[in-house]
Parts: sequence; structure tokens; C-alpha cells
Amino acid sequence: MHIHSYRTTFLSAACAACAASLSLPLSLSAASFNQMTEADVDVYISIRNIEELRDQWAAHSFAEVVEDPSLQEFLQPLLHGGEASESEDAEESMTEVLEHEFGLSWDELYALFPGQLSMAWFNVPELLLQQAERPDIMVLAEYTGDVDQLDTLMQVQFERNAKSQQALNPAIEHTMIEETFMGETLYFDETYDGEQTYIEDGYALVDGVFILATPEERLRSAVEAIKDGPDAPLGEQAAYLRAREEGGRGDLELYFNLEALMPPLNEALLDKLLQGGALMLGLNADSLNNMFALESMQAAFMDVDLVDEGLEVHSGLIYHEQAGLLRLLAYTDEPLPEARYVPNGVFSTSITNLDVGDLLAQFETLLTTASPNLRAQFDAQLQMVHSNTGVDFRSAILENFADDVVSLSVMPETSREAGAIAEPDQVFVVGLENAASLSSALEALIDLVPGAREQIQTQDFAGQTIYSFKNAAAANAGVSYVITRSKFILSIGQLGLLQEVLTRLESGVDGFWQDAETEAIFESIARPDAVARSYVDIEKMFLPIFQSIVQASQLASGGSSLDLEQLPQKLAKPFYMITETNQADDGLFNRSFIRAREDSK
Repeated sequence: MHIHSYRTTFLSAACAACAASLSLPLSLSAASFNQMTEADVDVYISIRNIEELRDQWAAHSFAEVVEDPSLQEFLQPLLHGGEASESEDAEESMTEVLEHEFGLSWDELYALFPGQLSMAWFNVPELLLQQAERPDIMVLAEYTGDVDQLDTLMQVQFERNAKSQQALNPAIEHTMIEETFMGETLYFDETYDGEQTYIEDGYALVDGVFILATPEERLRSAVEAIKDGPDAPLGEQAAYLRAREEGGRGDLELYFNLEALMPPLNEALLDKLLQGGALMLGLNADSLNNMFALESMQAAFMDVDLVDEGLEVHSGLIYHEQAGLLRLLAYTDEPLPEARYVPNGVFSTSITNLDVGDLLAQFETLLTTASPNLRAQFDAQLQMVHSNTGVDFRSAILENFADDVVSLSVMPETSREAGAIAEPDQVFVVGLENAASLSSALEALIDLVPGAREQIQTQDFAGQTIYSFKNAAAANAGVSYVITRSKFILSIGQLGLLQEVLTRLESGVDGFWQDAETEAIFESIARPDAVARSYVDIEKMFLPIFQSIVQASQLASGGSSLDLEQLPQKLAKPFYMITETNQADDGLFNRSFIRAREDSK
């Protein structure tokens, strides 16, 4: 989704240059471009103040990490698609074009567009569903230069773009035409591609706001909105105001208008499912629509703020009611799990009061909503298992889990070497209502699967029995589980972390979540009645993240020049990320904070 015209290239150069200098997203301002944007927008992105962010980034701790020479050298092939010399030539070429053809330095370009910038898309579903040929988009930017300078810059880019397109298609013709609208001069790129003539996009300068838009009606409506205000501005819509209430400062604001996005996408999804054979399962458009209930979703948002201590991120999902799939967000009002068994050495951990039993019950309800036949088939399967094993799987499994879920992960020392594949050891803990019932059900289930019993090894540890499905390719690694008097514990990886959890369960000593430092770092984002908290040591995740990048780049290109042996073993500064989640009647809201770690945690 982009505007295929000359003016986009020029404005994008300013945005891209700023993004490159910051190496992270920018920000949104209190000046209300949202008051100049129609409420029927699909996706809205706004940057608060480019100049302020540049100044803040120059002295920020993130800059030291991103600009680390060893990290830049490792990422060079991924970022620039070639050798360092090629990327340097490309950067130099951009600078030369800006200076020689536009007569500007990068600082002078930033000075022309120093404030807020917003982009609004109005036909995203149509583009995704390939029902529209061109985007309906509006870009607004604060502009501090004079009209003549802007027109001169646009004319230069107009000529450069026309020349480059004609090199590919000699039949293409570009003509800049003018129009007077509400006392303002609008400039349109009228394009002939050899077969048809159309308006590709247009621009205008109104009251210090640069507008770039397509189609032409979008430019006219933008001019009208700036001069008189739109009939229904985004900034006055209830869901948007709720997002601003729960959001942060909004250096970078992303807003997704789900009330506009979901209906056409939902309709396309239902059609796809029905064409794929859903009718044979007794499903129809109405039942599927009731099961998903996507129309209950109003908006999703994310604010990213660059602060002195690090990076703050506020995000959320806003809805009319908790219907359909949203009913799976089965949190309770109970306190978060204490999870004393989580040791201080973990690189990630989370605690939540998600009621897994209620979640499974809601899933059953959704099946009934979709089709009574599905529920009947599901019940028949449970009854068959009951008849064969004597175990009531509904009460033993589906209704047996409680409302406390904990996860924790560690990175084995051998996986922190650059040449090794990073495979974290993970443990998941879920509360139980009846441990004996679950144990009997799993034993019966194992006996139902031919050969499964022979694949399980058992060992006693810290007063508990560990059941392990061994991975033949890795010694002492695989999937294991333990059932205590009140918990179901699942382990993936080597057994060391599971054994430490069991040891700590037996001793009852305090752990990570009881540590005074843990409590202190969460104070900045803490609110009453949180339903989830999480902690991630980004430094310890550094290697696995970049190993994933290498693997993804190899899959995408059939090979990669990224070399893990060149990866720095440590970040220039160690960072951690904390997140807390609250649920309200109208939404689910998250607050995250990434900051430099000053201790050895």
C-alpha cells in the first residue's frame, strides 16, 4: 500500500532518513492531526515531533546499542542486501541527490518537516482483498518552509520521477495540473500510461500543513478538513478517545479502526471457510459469524514513547462486549500467582490469572454456537473415551484446570555460544482442582495410544514423579510433565529447570517474583487488579532472536550471508522488558517498559 507517484518519494526520503537516524519508530504530537482525519479511517499512524525525537535519540542509550560497530557489521548484509561498500555508496548517492538536485542537506530537510506527521489509510480491506487498484491514503506533515520552496522541490521530484518511469515505459506521460479549491491551490499528477489517463495523487499546502493524498477527492476532503474540520473527526470518536486515555504520550501512535476493518474482512473469511467445506460440518455464515463475533471489536492501538530511561509501549484491544472469540479472554479477579518457585536466573517469566478451565468451557460454548452438530460430535468422542477407559475426561481435564498460569525460561550456557543453536528450557505451570483425576486421565490416554507407554521414562525427584517423552536426537531433552497435589507442570527441553522448580516447590523459598528489585521495577507500570505480568531479559534473548533472523533470511533468500560467528556476544547495554496487563469491561490494555538493566538480575 503506497502512493505510486513522484511526491511520495520526496516525503518518504524525509521520513526514512529520520527513521534511519533513530533506528526505531518515531512519535505523535498533541497537535491534532486526528482532528483533520475522517472517523471512517481504517489505519491511522502518527508521529509526534521528528525534531524532538532526533534530539532525544542522539543522547539515548538505545543509540549506543543500535550504532555498535560490531552489530552493524553483522547486520550489514541484512540491512543493505550487499557488501558494506555498496550500502555506503547508496547512502552517499542519496546524500548527493538531495544536495545536488534539491539543494538541501539532511538537516535542512528535517528543518522543513520538523513536527508531526500522520498517514491515514481508508481502503485497507479492499486492498487486502484485491478489490481496489489504488490506495485511498492521506499524508499530513507540518511544513515550515515557504510555498515557492515547496513547489520548487516538488517540481524537481516530479521531473525525476517522470524520467525514471519513462525509462521503463516510454508511453508514460506525467502532467502537473492545478486546481483552485476553497481558495487554495491543489496540484495533481495527471498520468497517462499508454492506455488510460488518471490522477495518481496530488498535494497542497494549507495553513502550514503539507498534504499528499490519493485519489483526488481525498485531497479535496483533506483541504476542507483543515479549513473547516471534518463532519466526524477521528479525534472525537469514543473508541479513539478510549485508546488515548489508555495510551501513553504517543510519540508513535498506531490506531486500527476495527469497526471499519472487520466487517469486510469477516465477510471474506466466512466465504473462504464455507467454500472450504465448513457446510459439511453443519456450519453456515450466521453461525460462524456468531461464533467469531468480530463485530464486537472496536479498535486496537499501540503507542511507542522514547523516554529518558528507555522505551514505553502502551497497547490494547477495545471492544463493545466480550463476545465470540473474546470470551476466551477468561481472566479472573483473583490475585496473580505468587510463583515462588521461579528462580532469579530466568531470562523470561510470566504470571497470569487466566482461568484455563473457563477458557476450555467457553471454547465448548463457541463450538455449540457454530454448530450443535460439532458439540454433539465432541460429546460423543468424550463418551466413547469414557466407555473405553472409565475416565470422565470432561471433569478430569476440561474442567480441572484452575486460574493461575505461570511460565519461565532459561538459556543453557552451551546455547549462548555464537555457533550453537539457542534452545531455551521452558516450564509451564497451571493450577489444578483435582490432581488425582488428571493423573488417572493421562494414564488412560497414554494407554489408548499404541506404543506410547514404551516411549515414557519416569524418575523420582524432590518427592515427585517426572514423566518424560524422550527426544532421541538430544540426550536429557524432550517433553516432560509432573503432576503435584495442586499443579500440572510441563517442561520442554533439558530437565535442569524442571528439577529446580520442583526443588523450590518443596522448599517454599522466595523467588524472582518476591524479589524486592522485581517489585521495584514493576512500580512504574503497576495498576490495581492486573491480570498478567511478564519479564524478559533482552540481553539473554539476544542470541536466539538473531539466530531466528538468520534462519528467516536463509528461508527467504535461499541462503544468507549473515554469519552467527560475527554476532557480538553481548549488547553494548543490557536491557530488560516488563509488561503488565489489565482487563476492563470494554477492553484489554497492556503497558510495557524497556530499559537498561543496571544490576546483575
